[in-house]
Amino acid sequence: CNRANYGGRRTGPIGYLVIHYTSNLGDTAENNADYFARETVGASAHYFVDESEVWQSVPDDSIAWHCGAKQYFHPACRNANSIGIEICMQDKQGGLRQASIDRAAQLTRMLMQEYAIPAGRVVRHYDVTHKNCPAPMVSDPARWAAFKKSLEVTTVASNNTPASWAKDAWDKATQAGVMDGTRPTEPVTRQELAVILDRLGLVT
Repeated sequence: CNRANYGGRRTGPIGYLVIHYTSNLGDTAENNADYFARETVGASAHYFVDESEVWQSVPDDSIAWHCGAKQYFHPACRNANSIGIEICMQDKQGGLRQASIDRAAQLTRMLMQEYAIPAGRVVRHYDVTHKNCPAPMVSDPARWAAFKKSLEVTTVASNNTPASWAKDAWDKATQAGVMDGTRPTEPVTRQELAVILDRLGLVT
């Protein structure tokens, strides 16, 4: 990201994840990251997400300018203690890109685990400032409820049955013999490892 578009290093912990949408039609994570790297706009986000990729624009340990306001409606969430995630949510016709939302949920789960952030501290931009963002999840609260539902940690049962979001990658990794379904010992970490191996093309 262009250094003029974000703030300095954090002085406190990361306590919130803020979900946004780019409001552009048919855009990609890469072209958003390129835009904020090239232009001086006085705004930023840590991550941009589309159906295929996640691009990091601002380091996690730096303050992105993604939810600042003159008036706040959230008692605690601010730029200084949050990570901003922008979803490329609309296709060229303005329709919902569910695959982008699913990938954003995957990223959100990983950040929740990394920074010990509970689902209750995953909020919309709207919840912080009342800006209509992400608009499809403001106009239809059921979409936001579904996103929050997808963040619930699903443990692996004794028969090593993975959560739905990890099943395809889990099966590939197990069949390829690179995982035996027991390590790492934490169930969600095992599932995420399988997904990472799949994304890297290390299991087929």
